[in-house]
Amino acid sequence: MFEIIQAAITGGAALALLVLAGITLGGSAVGLAVTTPLFVIFSPILVPATIATAFLATGFTASGSIGAMAITIFMWLFK
Repeated sequence: MFEIIQAAITGGAALALLVLAGITLGGSAVGLAVTTPLFVIFSPILVPATIATAFLATGFTASGSIGAMAITIFMWLFK
């Protein structure tokens, strides 16, 4: 009985992480699409552009790591 409850909780956590990874990836992609024209228009202002690029890279990295964590949980769950 404990194993069934554990599997249900683990599956729910993995699903939540996959959803969070998708939302983060989508937000990063939208942020990149919005800021790219701004980078072209305001190219002399390199410091804010560098900060925004760092935030976008952090978003993509977070999305990938959360997705990898969720897939690892799924693999562990169905092992």
